[in-house]
Amino acid sequence: MDLLDAIEAGRFLGREFLVWLWFESEVLEGQFEMPDGERFELWLESQLTLESEAAEQEITRMRGAAPSFTSEAHEALRRGKLPIQARIRIERGQQAFGCVLTAKTMTLSSATLPQLIKEDEEERFYERMYLIEELEKMVDSLYERFLSLRLSPVWETQVLPMIRRWVADSKQADAKKYRAAWAEVAPIGKGKKAGWVIEAP
Repeated sequence: MDLLDAIEAGRFLGREFLVWLWFESEVLEGQFEMPDGERFELWLESQLTLESEAAEQEITRMRGAAPSFTSEAHEALRRGKLPIQARIRIERGQQAFGCVLTAKTMTLSSATLPQLIKEDEEERFYERMYLIEELEKMVDSLYERFLSLRLSPVWETQVLPMIRRWVADSKQADAKKYRAAWAEVAPIGKGKKAGWVIEAP
């Protein structure tokens, strides 16, 4: 398999990653904890785009304060549409980050960062670069966490059935059982890059 074939074969992971982010953010009420102990809040906000795998022209675009919580979004999932783009918001302590995740190209765009505090122009540039790196690191950590689960046996035996029940009825999500499933997951290598690309605004 050459590089282009490998890239094409792995494109489904981006869509699954967005479904998982959506699912976990609702089940765990936005509370994420990374293997290194770092904690932050995450939820989908303001824009969500879903597409039918059977017909690429069948696209649903949703905007609003929390489009992923709407009945229309869950109905699109039940009809077999998968998210291909979503805006996420991450809050870590007093810092708020945001970006648009595009599943097909594995890119982050339209980034919003915490307010800069440096006054010197050069220092502000480096502060901005640092915050962009922090955003990328958090998304990489999330993707690594997702892959740990996706490559674990509990994905097929426990998690996928939970996600299917959640798609059928979001009230069926059981946070206690989901956390118990996570206890059986071995983390994959630390610090591996997910392949996300930060696009210029």
